[in-house]
Amino acid sequence: YKVVEAWLEKVKAESAEHKAQRLALIAEVNAWAEANRTALDDDWKGFSRVLHQFSERWREAGHLSEKMFAELQPQWKAAVQAAAAPLDAEQKASLQRRQAMIEEATALGAAPALRIDAVKALQQHWQAEAQTVPLDRKHEQKLWDAFRKPIDEAFQRKTTEREKASAALGAHDRAVLDAAKAVDAANASGDAQKIRAALQALEAAVSGQALAQAAAAAAEGQKTENAEQNVPVASADATDDAINNEASPDAADAPAAPPAAPPKPVRPVVAVRGDDRPGMKKAEPAAAMGRGRPGERRDAGRGGPREGGRPEGRGDRFGGRGDRPAYEERGPRLGDAAFRAQREATEQAQLALRKLAAQAHGEVLTQLLAAWEQRDAGQLPSATDLGRLAPATRTAWVQALGGAAGGATAAGTALLRLEMAAELPTPAAHIDARRALQLQLLTRRNDPPPTQTWGPDVAQVLATGFDGESALRLQGALKVLLKR
Repeated sequence: YKVVEAWLEKVKAESAEHKAQRLALIAEVNAWAEANRTALDDDWKGFSRVLHQFSERWREAGHLSEKMFAELQPQWKAAVQAAAAPLDAEQKASLQRRQAMIEEATALGAAPALRIDAVKALQQHWQAEAQTVPLDRKHEQKLWDAFRKPIDEAFQRKTTEREKASAALGAHDRAVLDAAKAVDAANASGDAQKIRAALQALEAAVSGQALAQAAAAAAEGQKTENAEQNVPVASADATDDAINNEASPDAADAPAAPPAAPPKPVRPVVAVRGDDRPGMKKAEPAAAMGRGRPGERRDAGRGGPREGGRPEGRGDRFGGRGDRPAYEERGPRLGDAAFRAQREATEQAQLALRKLAAQAHGEVLTQLLAAWEQRDAGQLPSATDLGRLAPATRTAWVQALGGAAGGATAAGTALLRLEMAAELPTPAAHIDARRALQLQLLTRRNDPPPTQTWGPDVAQVLATGFDGESALRLQGALKVLLKR
């Protein structure tokens, strides 16, 4: 019994302690509710966090008997309800505001034209409201789903309409797509002329010239067809008129119609001295374009006033178009598929042309070096293949290859001048010779620079015997010089 008596005393003491803690917590909640009738700085999340902390402390306050817990639980609920009254009122107001935003989102989604700026502003308002006033997580998620559903449907509808518009290609887009396919076929052929012709056709299709020419041809054909159909009718009418004139007795007595008066000759334009602007007297001389008297407005040099009252030369500043091309000059607008197709086709064609040009340039250099090695002027590439080379320069090269091979002394200096003209580095073994040549060129101010004499320098190299190292140096220099 003594052991049980000690245990009962211990249980009574703990129960009394737990009751005191809970009563103290209820008193603290009541005091806090009196002091905080509203959230501090509208921090409703912090307000809700404090209430949650009170609930956690009540839950962890210790065990009570059922009778004592039934006595304290109504007091606790009343205290918490009084403390949470401001938050409940704010949540009801927030719920009404969110319902209004849901209705506004529904109206925006049902509008024929989706206003992106209004949608963004409404979403920012919703986010600000959600960050200010907390709600139950499940309830808040349902409200958010109801808010975003009409907007998502509107965006989905807009995407579908855009895809339908992109899928429905017009005549201009079809012409551009066909021209882009022709450019791809020309790229596969590897013929530079075909590629350039296909590119020109693509540019004409993009600018709308192809459609305009087709429309003009169709209109001309229709006009010709109408003329052919109207010819017999006009002949029949003329025949009937002639028969009627012959049959009527008054036709012979009627006076002949007066001949049409000849048109007046157009007077030629004659230059007139003085100010010929509209509304100005031409007899008076134009005003001087100097600084002018004090107080006068000086429009000279800034573009004088035009008929419309806007100064010339200030189109962009005063809202005009300036020198920018009109929309019609740039051609009609392309769809997304046609625009991407023509851009990719143009890029591939330009890349193919560069590759073909590099390949042709390499073949030209190979033929030139082979002609030098075999000293055969007949293998020298033509003037067209050599690019912008003057005919006299090619003739000098032919004469150099036709003669006997000379020594390598003149070739060394000529190769140095060629490397200087092409701005290429010189091999390490010839750097001293290049520096010495540069010093000599500084003393010869009246002599032409290497960039102007590279043609005769190549002729000097070709007049010498073939050498592997010299051939590599000549090839590197001509690779740059022939492209200029």
